[in-house]
Amino acid sequence: MTENIKFCVFFVASACAGFFCFQSFAFASDYSTPLAGIKIEDKLDFYIGEGVFQKFWVPAPSSTTASDGLGPLFNTRSCNSCHVNNGRGHAPDEKQSGASVPSFLVRLGKSYPALSDKKDRIYPHIGDKRYGHQFQGQSSPGILPEGDYYLTYSTRIETLSDGSQVQLRKPNLHWSSLNYGEFEASTGFTMLVSPGLVGMGLLDNIPDEMIMAGADPDDKNNDGISGRVNWIVSDKKKLIGRFGYKASVATLSAQNQSAFNTDLGLSTPLHPSPWGDCTELQTDCLASPNGNSAHLGNLEVDKQQARLVDLFVSLSSPPTMRNLTNDTFLQGKHIFDESGCASCHTPKMKTGDHSPFAVLNHRTFYPFTDMLLHDMGEELASGFPSFSARPNEWRTAPLWGIGVSEKISGRMGFLHDGRARSIEEAILWHGGEAKQSQEYYKSLSKAQRNTLIYFLESL
Repeated sequence: MTENIKFCVFFVASACAGFFCFQSFAFASDYSTPLAGIKIEDKLDFYIGEGVFQKFWVPAPSSTTASDGLGPLFNTRSCNSCHVNNGRGHAPDEKQSGASVPSFLVRLGKSYPALSDKKDRIYPHIGDKRYGHQFQGQSSPGILPEGDYYLTYSTRIETLSDGSQVQLRKPNLHWSSLNYGEFEASTGFTMLVSPGLVGMGLLDNIPDEMIMAGADPDDKNNDGISGRVNWIVSDKKKLIGRFGYKASVATLSAQNQSAFNTDLGLSTPLHPSPWGDCTELQTDCLASPNGNSAHLGNLEVDKQQARLVDLFVSLSSPPTMRNLTNDTFLQGKHIFDESGCASCHTPKMKTGDHSPFAVLNHRTFYPFTDMLLHDMGEELASGFPSFSARPNEWRTAPLWGIGVSEKISGRMGFLHDGRARSIEEAILWHGGEAKQSQEYYKSLSKAQRNTLIYFLESL
């Protein structure tokens, strides 16, 4: 049964002050329901953090000093605009303004046409000299947005062994306006749709040793699967990446603060620049007002606000697995295992003991990911490497909750750029190390394919 609860919370803190009233629709498959068993004080902070996650920021200067500092360049005005109910985003329709879809982003980086033969070579994040690390089509008053773009889609027909045909689409990027000149010739482009924020605190607490234990970069067991850790460098430390489509961020807090700074143009403890992703060549952007405030530690999103959002995202519960005793579910699980999908989509994980939240420690859970990089084939390749992740390598996407994606956010779109309009399309795009699993799926009868999809939609 759906439980409707209205929360009206008055709070005063160094980070924020105000009166939040919002409706929480808690149901078994909601991505933003608090984990059962959290402390009462954490539950209160959870709903305050949800308010910060949902609130709309405004450009500076503003009388609302707890919510100003948006921009000067940005993609969205709130976290929730990209992750509705913590759910996934979607790709623009054909020829729709890209800037009008906040849950779809174009990332920029060096394309490195000649990649090293060393698989553990680390490629730093270097953006375009004019446009930075991400293209931003929104701006504060008096500042030119970076421009706009649109997509067209190339389609092809994939024929399965029983003669069934599935149309696959591939997005093509077109620039309709560039307000700061041309990109560098070495700049590559990667299109990304905002992922669902499912069980992020649990993923954050998987021990490094468990992730490393699943890696087999040289395929020593000869199963055709060679998962690799994405080693990243942060503050001169070599860390295991675990968040983002390419596992290019080491911690949940770092991921959240990066989104605040790049997507909304807000300064945070880890990213204190109040101009977000503005480059040295965007002089008006750098000269614009900002919302850094003394009472917020000379930041726009201070430690308290960052802590509250981290808590909210960390303690949001993944949806409950469904249909566990149903014969179709059990048959689908057998097909899933036989297909080799579980070689990358590892069903079970267990957290360590390093979380500040007791409810996240020593917990067994079922995300269906190994948190490792795998070659997904050239057709899914990004426009540039990310640390030690090559263009054709992506972190194994967790599968939990994919069956309720549309129910959560009203949106559908799978894979990193949302090109797949269904789970079946996503499977058929798998290449590289997953090619044998894709071929296995194509060999199934329609009834077997439906049984597998039923299993996946139940996770």
